[in-house]
Amino acid sequence: MCHFGNWYFDEHGYVVSCEHCNHFQVCFGTTMLTLSPADYEVLVKMVAQKKEVHVPMHDPNIRCVILPTPSGNIHIFLSEKELGLLHNMLQEADNEIKAQEMIRLF
Repeated sequence: MCHFGNWYFDEHGYVVSCEHCNHFQVCFGTTMLTLSPADYEVLVKMVAQKKEVHVPMHDPNIRCVILPTPSGNIHIFLSEKELGLLHNMLQEADNEIKAQEMIRLF
């Protein structure tokens, strides 16, 4: 049974990881993904890359961003605004995870 540690939580979603199996659970809007550590890293990179290359639209609330996930059969359909929120969520969680890893070194 999983015992989750919380890396990020707000009104839009959360990022947690299991202390036993090391899998991550990413919940954003109506989507929840359970990912291996490697797949979680892929998702973080994919979101950052999509955010970097995305061309802004006239209306940031129109869903026009298709984001692939590490699971080839699942894509996330987002607005520009949601992409920014997801990117922020994952970056904040990633910062917390890296800070915790640094603390464990000492």
